[in-house]
Amino acid sequence: MNCAIVGTVAVAVAVMVGCGDSGTSPSPFVPPEGTHQAVLTASIGRGLGGVSVTPIANATRSFEATIRVRVGRARPNATYIIQRAPEIGRANAADGICQRALGQSPWSPSDPPAPAFITFPQPGGSPTTLTTDANGNGSVEFQFGAATIPSGTVFDVMFRLADDVAAPTTELRSTCFTVTAR
Repeated sequence: MNCAIVGTVAVAVAVMVGCGDSGTSPSPFVPPEGTHQAVLTASIGRGLGGVSVTPIANATRSFEATIRVRVGRARPNATYIIQRAPEIGRANAADGICQRALGQSPWSPSDPPAPAFITFPQPGGSPTTLTTDANGNGSVEFQFGAATIPSGTVFDVMFRLADDVAAPTTELRSTCFTVTAR
């Protein structure tokens, strides 16, 4: 085949791939706006997206943040429980690896018990969730605070969205990222 034709086909394919969503809706490939951002990819099932954490200064000088999560091309009409694996209170809390989520020391089964992922609670105790539409797209924004995390604390965190916490059929995980409490 002629190199000019191959080049033209490659450019056409690249243009079509880059034009997934219309300009009126945000791309699910880009994490939502925020101070600390990470990409979400499917570890089980399908879907992708992003998460952002924006710490907020408060009078109690403890951790408070606005958290935004956006997914696309996930399972349609599904509800995902939003969880996090923060690395606070143990060695290597801010080394960029996320040992807790990966079950590595100092967060392995041989270390003091701690769940790998913790569900974000809503007032009243119900879990924070994200529900996708018929196209598998969805987003949610919520506030989260932890009085036990003082201002200035630096920690790694990984997020997880699962349709079932115990036996997920779809699970999206973020890359590991580091957050600083304000």
